[in-house]
Amino acid sequence: MKKSAIALCAGLVIASVLDQGLARAEKTLMKSFDIKANKTMLFDVVKFGDVLYAPGERGVILKSPDHGNHWAGFSNVPTNRALTSLVFVDEKVIVVVGHGGTVFRTDDGGVEWQKIEIPDIGKDSILGIMKTADGRLFMYGAFGLFFESSDAGKSWTKRPVIEDGFDRHISQVVELPNKSWFAVGESGTAAISNDAGVKWQKLNVGYEGSLFGVLPAKDGSILVYGMRGNVFRSADNGQTWSQVPIDSKSAINSGAVSEDGTIALVGNNGLAVVSKDNGLSFKTVKTAESNPLSGVHITKDGSLVYVGYLAVGVVHSAK
Repeated sequence: MKKSAIALCAGLVIASVLDQGLARAEKTLMKSFDIKANKTMLFDVVKFGDVLYAPGERGVILKSPDHGNHWAGFSNVPTNRALTSLVFVDEKVIVVVGHGGTVFRTDDGGVEWQKIEIPDIGKDSILGIMKTADGRLFMYGAFGLFFESSDAGKSWTKRPVIEDGFDRHISQVVELPNKSWFAVGESGTAAISNDAGVKWQKLNVGYEGSLFGVLPAKDGSILVYGMRGNVFRSADNGQTWSQVPIDSKSAINSGAVSEDGTIALVGNNGLAVVSKDNGLSFKTVKTAESNPLSGVHITKDGSLVYVGYLAVGVVHSAK
């Protein structure tokens, strides 16, 4: 597989713009925290406590304590690489991952960061990280990258994933409410594991393009989404699938499920769609953006908080 195929992956579809200027950025570390959220590239939205956090380009992490209405600098990780995802182990321990095999860890709430050196990780992009119910951390990404940590991110062990020799990009891995794991990625990759990632069953979604994310709906169904506005839904734990139409052919990059079961998906060209029926149908929501959106959070009042490439905003009361 040629490495140019990496552009098909969810975290890299909108990140390719950044990579064009990476060589120049390597010469100067960003020191200022006076960063306008709508003037930078952000890749995800993570809620911890009552605060939203967004990792982004050149080691930036922003925060919003007021449901996405205002963003400010939270921490500047000492790297010029783009940070694609982060996870809070607790209120002090945070692990962030990103391009170029980048892994950093803090145990003081983001004041100081330690680069985690991992011999087997190489320089391929890490697209996400998750914390499982038993406290372990897993990160995943380009060319079948899959690593496990049992010590809150201090050390990592490479793990096989899906099948022997698997080398497709993994866009997302999630732990479902029933404790099964679900993975999606390049070339229509979809797989489920009922033993915490030891063995996987490959699934046929009915689509050969890249899948960028997976969401468990409140009724137990599963949604996957990806290139060209494709959304698929399964009500039988991934064994059969039906396509859910949306009014767009833009790539869908991220999604979220609220406590009341509302589902939101966002993507390229400022795309945002919302479902109130567990993903059976979606309604388009107008945003103020035309740029790619890469992360979304649903507030308690039903508003959508989104981030992306030079794009942040709130769609109030999207219910």
